[in-house]
Amino acid sequence: MRIIFVYTFFMAVLSISGQWVFPDKLHTELSNSFNKNCGEMPYSVRNRPTFARMFENPWLVLLRHPEESLHFCHGTLINNQYILTTAVCGSAVVTNENATTRHRPTEIVLGEHDLSTEPDCVTPWNCSLPVRKRSVNRVVIHPHFSNVTNENDIALLFMNDTVQFDSTLRPICLPVIPILEESDHYQQTIYNTIWSKDSIQRQMWMRYVPATECREVIKSQHTLQDDQICARIYDKYAVDLNGSAGSALQVDHDGHIFQFGILSVGTDAIHKMPQVYINISKHINWINNSI
Repeated sequence: MRIIFVYTFFMAVLSISGQWVFPDKLHTELSNSFNKNCGEMPYSVRNRPTFARMFENPWLVLLRHPEESLHFCHGTLINNQYILTTAVCGSAVVTNENATTRHRPTEIVLGEHDLSTEPDCVTPWNCSLPVRKRSVNRVVIHPHFSNVTNENDIALLFMNDTVQFDSTLRPICLPVIPILEESDHYQQTIYNTIWSKDSIQRQMWMRYVPATECREVIKSQHTLQDDQICARIYDKYAVDLNGSAGSALQVDHDGHIFQFGILSVGTDAIHKMPQVYINISKHINWINNSI
Protein backbone atom coordinates (compact mmCIF):
# COMPACT_ATOMS: atom_id res chain seq x y z
CA MET A 1 0.00 0.00 0.00
CA ARG A 2 2.82 2.42 0.85
CA ILE A 3 4.32 1.90 -2.62
CA ILE A 4 0.99 2.81 -4.22
CA PHE A 5 0.78 6.02 -2.18
CA VAL A 6 4.33 7.07 -3.03
CA TYR A 7 3.65 6.48 -6.71
CA THR A 8 0.33 8.33 -6.53
CA PHE A 9 1.95 11.21 -4.65
CA PHE A 10 4.68 11.86 -7.21
CA MET A 11 2.46 11.33 -10.25
CA ALA A 12 -0.20 13.66 -8.87
CA VAL A 13 2.35 16.35 -8.05
CA LEU A 14 3.49 16.20 -11.64
CA SER A 15 0.12 16.22 -13.30
CA ILE A 16 -3.63 15.83 -12.90
CA SER A 17 -5.41 16.26 -16.20
CA GLY A 18 -2.25 17.74 -17.64
CA GLN A 19 -1.87 20.41 -14.94
CA TRP A 20 0.68 20.77 -12.17
CA VAL A 21 -0.86 19.89 -8.78
CA PHE A 22 0.92 20.12 -5.43
CA PRO A 23 0.35 17.99 -2.30
CA ASP A 24 -2.32 20.10 -0.56
CA LYS A 25 -4.52 19.93 -3.66
CA LEU A 26 -4.19 16.15 -3.92
CA HIS A 27 -6.84 15.70 -1.27
CA THR A 28 -9.51 17.60 -3.18
CA GLU A 29 -8.63 16.69 -6.77
CA LEU A 30 -7.53 13.06 -6.74
CA SER A 31 -11.00 11.58 -6.18
CA ASN A 32 -14.39 12.39 -7.63
CA SER A 33 -16.16 10.46 -4.86
CA PHE A 34 -15.22 12.42 -1.73
CA ASN A 35 -13.43 15.54 -0.42
CA LYS A 36 -15.82 17.92 -2.16
CA ASN A 37 -16.95 20.92 -0.05
CA CYS A 38 -15.65 19.06 2.98
CA GLY A 39 -14.29 19.78 6.44
CA GLU A 40 -15.81 23.24 6.84
CA MET A 41 -17.12 24.63 10.13
CA PRO A 42 -17.45 28.18 11.47
CA TYR A 43 -15.06 28.06 14.46
CA SER A 44 -11.36 28.15 15.25
CA VAL A 45 -9.97 24.64 15.43
CA ARG A 46 -7.48 25.51 18.16
CA ASN A 47 -10.01 26.59 20.77
CA ARG A 48 -12.65 23.90 20.77
CA PRO A 49 -14.62 23.70 24.03
CA THR A 50 -15.26 20.44 25.87
CA PHE A 51 -18.86 20.44 24.71
CA ALA A 52 -19.36 21.13 21.03
CA ARG A 53 -21.12 24.18 19.68
CA MET A 54 -23.81 23.99 17.06
CA PHE A 55 -22.47 23.45 13.53
CA GLU A 56 -19.06 22.36 14.89
CA ASN A 57 -19.25 18.70 13.81
CA PRO A 58 -21.70 18.59 10.89
CA TRP A 59 -20.21 15.31 9.62
CA LEU A 60 -20.77 13.28 12.77
CA VAL A 61 -23.66 10.81 12.66
CA LEU A 62 -25.22 8.28 15.01
CA LEU A 63 -26.18 4.68 14.23
CA ARG A 64 -29.24 3.57 16.16
CA HIS A 65 -31.63 0.65 16.22
CA PRO A 66 -35.20 2.06 16.34
CA GLU A 67 -36.12 -0.45 19.05
CA GLU A 68 -33.45 1.00 21.37
CA SER A 69 -33.17 4.44 22.95
CA LEU A 70 -29.36 4.72 22.74
CA HIS A 71 -27.07 4.67 19.73
CA PHE A 72 -24.72 1.72 19.25
CA CYS A 73 -22.06 3.36 17.04
CA HIS A 74 -20.85 6.57 15.42
CA GLY A 75 -19.98 7.30 11.82
CA THR A 76 -19.00 10.19 9.57
CA LEU A 77 -20.55 11.61 6.43
CA ILE A 78 -18.00 11.52 3.57
CA ASN A 79 -20.28 12.45 0.66
CA ASN A 80 -23.99 12.93 0.08
CA GLN A 81 -24.85 9.21 0.36
CA TYR A 82 -22.03 7.35 2.15
CA ILE A 83 -21.15 6.97 5.82
CA LEU A 84 -17.72 5.82 7.01
CA THR A 85 -17.58 3.64 10.12
CA THR A 86 -15.99 0.44 11.40
CA ALA A 87 -16.60 -3.08 10.15
CA VAL A 88 -17.77 -4.03 13.64
CA CYS A 89 -20.40 -1.29 13.49
CA GLY A 90 -21.32 -2.19 9.92
CA SER A 91 -21.88 -5.80 10.93
CA ALA A 92 -24.51 -4.67 13.43
CA VAL A 93 -26.48 -2.62 10.88
CA VAL A 94 -29.89 -3.90 9.79
CA THR A 95 -30.30 -3.01 6.12
CA ASN A 96 -33.61 -2.39 4.43
CA GLU A 97 -33.34 -5.76 2.73
CA ASN A 98 -32.67 -7.64 5.97
CA ALA A 99 -35.24 -5.87 8.13
CA THR A 100 -38.06 -7.79 9.81
CA THR A 101 -41.07 -6.79 11.90
CA ARG A 102 -38.94 -7.45 14.97
CA HIS A 103 -35.74 -5.81 13.75
CA ARG A 104 -36.47 -2.66 11.81
CA PRO A 105 -33.88 -0.95 9.59
CA THR A 106 -31.03 0.79 11.40
CA GLU A 107 -31.41 4.57 11.57
CA ILE A 108 -28.61 6.89 10.54
CA VAL A 109 -29.18 10.14 12.43
CA LEU A 110 -27.65 13.16 10.68
CA GLY A 111 -27.46 16.82 11.66
CA GLU A 112 -27.82 16.11 15.38
CA HIS A 113 -26.30 18.27 18.11
CA ASP A 114 -28.18 18.09 21.41
CA LEU A 115 -29.96 14.79 21.96
CA SER A 116 -32.30 16.38 24.51
CA THR A 117 -33.79 19.06 22.24
CA GLU A 118 -35.43 19.25 18.84
CA PRO A 119 -34.69 21.47 17.09
CA ASP A 120 -31.36 22.69 18.41
CA CYS A 121 -31.19 26.46 18.94
CA VAL A 122 -28.45 28.98 19.72
CA THR A 123 -31.11 31.63 20.33
CA PRO A 124 -34.90 31.45 19.88
CA TRP A 125 -34.47 32.87 16.38
CA ASN A 126 -31.35 30.92 15.41
CA CYS A 127 -32.22 27.23 15.22
CA SER A 128 -30.92 24.35 13.16
CA LEU A 129 -32.94 22.29 10.75
CA PRO A 130 -34.54 19.17 12.23
CA VAL A 131 -32.36 16.07 12.28
CA ARG A 132 -32.50 13.93 9.19
CA LYS A 133 -32.77 10.17 9.29
CA ARG A 134 -31.80 7.65 6.67
CA SER A 135 -31.77 3.87 6.50
CA VAL A 136 -29.11 1.68 4.90
CA ASN A 137 -29.45 -0.04 1.55
CA ARG A 138 -26.02 -1.66 1.53
CA VAL A 139 -23.13 -2.29 3.90
CA VAL A 140 -19.64 -2.59 2.38
CA ILE A 141 -17.24 -4.24 4.82
CA HIS A 142 -13.54 -4.52 4.06
CA PRO A 143 -13.04 -8.03 2.62
CA HIS A 144 -10.02 -8.69 4.85
CA PHE A 145 -11.53 -7.54 8.13
CA SER A 146 -10.49 -9.71 11.08
CA ASN A 147 -12.78 -9.79 14.11
CA VAL A 148 -9.90 -11.31 16.08
CA THR A 149 -7.26 -8.58 15.56
CA ASN A 150 -9.60 -5.79 14.31
CA GLU A 151 -7.29 -5.36 11.33
CA ASN A 152 -9.09 -3.66 8.41
CA ASP A 153 -11.91 -2.63 10.75
CA ILE A 154 -13.54 -0.31 8.25
CA ALA A 155 -16.87 -0.19 6.44
CA LEU A 156 -19.03 2.02 4.25
CA LEU A 157 -22.80 2.45 4.60
CA PHE A 158 -24.77 3.31 1.48
CA MET A 159 -27.85 5.26 2.57
CA ASN A 160 -31.28 4.84 1.03
CA ASP A 161 -31.30 8.46 -0.14
CA THR A 162 -28.92 11.37 -0.63
CA VAL A 163 -28.71 14.35 1.71
CA GLN A 164 -28.41 18.04 0.99
CA PHE A 165 -25.50 19.86 2.61
CA ASP A 166 -26.14 22.83 4.89
CA SER A 167 -24.71 24.35 8.09
CA THR A 168 -25.65 21.27 10.15
CA LEU A 169 -24.77 18.66 7.56
CA ARG A 170 -21.46 18.59 5.72
CA PRO A 171 -18.92 15.88 4.82
CA ILE A 172 -15.55 15.53 6.51
CA CYS A 173 -12.34 15.40 4.45
CA LEU A 174 -10.25 12.23 4.13
CA PRO A 175 -6.45 12.17 3.69
CA VAL A 176 -5.42 10.92 0.26
CA ILE A 177 -1.84 10.88 1.53
CA PRO A 178 -0.71 10.87 5.19
CA ILE A 179 -0.96 14.32 6.77
CA LEU A 180 0.45 13.75 10.27
CA GLU A 181 3.93 13.06 11.53
CA GLU A 182 4.24 9.61 13.09
CA SER A 183 5.27 11.10 16.43
CA ASP A 184 4.01 13.60 18.99
CA HIS A 185 7.08 15.80 18.70
CA TYR A 186 5.06 18.81 17.48
CA GLN A 187 2.10 18.12 19.80
CA GLN A 188 -0.35 18.36 16.97
CA THR A 189 -3.88 19.51 17.81
CA ILE A 190 -6.11 16.51 17.21
CA TYR A 191 -9.58 15.74 18.50
CA ASN A 192 -12.14 13.02 18.79
CA THR A 193 -15.78 13.94 19.28
CA ILE A 194 -18.46 11.59 20.61
CA TRP A 195 -21.83 11.52 22.24
CA SER A 196 -20.98 9.96 25.59
CA LYS A 197 -23.25 10.17 28.65
CA ASP A 198 -24.01 13.81 27.87
CA SER A 199 -26.69 14.96 25.45
CA ILE A 200 -24.20 17.21 23.62
CA GLN A 201 -21.10 15.99 21.78
CA ARG A 202 -17.97 15.85 23.93
CA GLN A 203 -14.84 17.09 22.15
CA MET A 204 -11.74 15.37 23.47
CA TRP A 205 -8.33 16.87 22.90
CA MET A 206 -6.10 13.96 21.93
CA ARG A 207 -2.39 13.25 21.66
CA TYR A 208 -0.87 11.01 19.01
CA VAL A 209 0.95 7.99 20.51
CA PRO A 210 3.81 6.55 18.41
CA ALA A 211 3.31 2.92 17.41
CA THR A 212 6.29 1.60 19.36
CA GLU A 213 5.10 3.23 22.57
CA CYS A 214 1.47 2.25 22.03
CA ARG A 215 2.33 -1.37 21.25
CA GLU A 216 4.14 -1.67 24.58
CA VAL A 217 1.47 0.07 26.67
CA ILE A 218 -1.51 -1.91 25.37
CA LYS A 219 0.18 -5.28 24.78
CA SER A 220 -1.84 -6.95 27.53
CA GLN A 221 -5.12 -5.89 25.89
CA HIS A 222 -4.46 -5.71 22.16
CA THR A 223 -1.83 -6.45 19.52
CA LEU A 224 -1.38 -3.40 17.30
CA GLN A 225 -1.76 -4.09 13.56
CA ASP A 226 -0.11 -2.36 10.61
CA ASP A 227 -3.22 -0.35 9.71
CA GLN A 228 -3.82 0.84 13.27
CA ILE A 229 -2.65 4.01 15.01
CA CYS A 230 -3.02 5.21 18.58
CA ALA A 231 -4.08 8.36 20.36
CA ARG A 232 -4.85 9.11 23.99
CA ILE A 233 -7.11 11.60 25.69
CA TYR A 234 -5.00 14.56 26.77
CA ASP A 235 -7.21 15.93 29.53
CA LYS A 236 -7.26 14.22 32.92
CA TYR A 237 -10.76 12.80 32.95
CA ALA A 238 -12.34 9.45 32.28
CA VAL A 239 -14.78 9.16 29.38
CA ASP A 240 -17.43 6.53 28.80
CA LEU A 241 -16.65 5.21 25.32
CA ASN A 242 -19.70 2.97 25.07
CA GLY A 243 -21.21 3.42 21.61
CA SER A 244 -18.29 5.55 20.37
CA ALA A 245 -16.81 3.06 17.87
CA GLY A 246 -16.73 4.60 14.41
CA SER A 247 -16.06 8.12 15.69
CA ALA A 248 -13.50 10.34 13.99
CA LEU A 249 -9.94 11.24 14.96
CA GLN A 250 -9.74 14.74 13.44
CA VAL A 251 -7.07 17.28 12.62
CA ASP A 252 -7.07 20.67 10.93
CA HIS A 253 -5.11 20.63 7.67
CA ASP A 254 -4.89 23.57 5.32
CA GLY A 255 -8.02 25.14 6.79
CA HIS A 256 -10.18 22.02 6.59
CA ILE A 257 -11.04 19.31 9.11
CA PHE A 258 -9.69 15.91 8.09
CA GLN A 259 -10.53 12.55 9.58
CA PHE A 260 -7.37 10.48 9.70
CA GLY A 261 -8.55 7.77 12.11
CA ILE A 262 -11.66 5.73 13.00
CA LEU A 263 -12.06 4.61 16.61
CA SER A 264 -11.83 0.84 16.53
CA VAL A 265 -10.64 -0.52 19.87
CA GLY A 266 -11.50 1.46 22.99
CA THR A 267 -9.13 0.37 25.73
CA ASP A 268 -9.71 1.48 29.33
CA ALA A 269 -10.74 5.14 29.01
CA ILE A 270 -8.37 6.54 31.61
CA HIS A 271 -5.75 9.26 31.36
CA LYS A 272 -2.77 8.32 29.17
CA MET A 273 -4.25 4.98 28.05
CA PRO A 274 -4.18 4.93 24.22
CA GLN A 275 -7.20 4.18 22.08
CA VAL A 276 -6.75 2.28 18.82
CA TYR A 277 -7.86 3.83 15.53
CA ILE A 278 -7.88 2.58 11.95
CA ASN A 279 -5.46 4.61 9.83
CA ILE A 280 -7.63 5.95 7.01
CA SER A 281 -4.75 6.78 4.69
CA LYS A 282 -3.93 3.04 4.60
CA HIS A 283 -7.39 2.37 3.17
CA ILE A 284 -7.98 5.37 0.92
CA ASN A 285 -7.75 3.30 -2.26
CA TRP A 286 -10.28 0.80 -0.92
CA ILE A 287 -12.65 3.64 0.06
CA ASN A 288 -12.38 5.27 -3.34
CA ASN A 289 -12.90 2.00 -5.21
CA SER A 290 -15.85 0.95 -3.03
CA ILE A 291 -17.95 4.06 -3.51
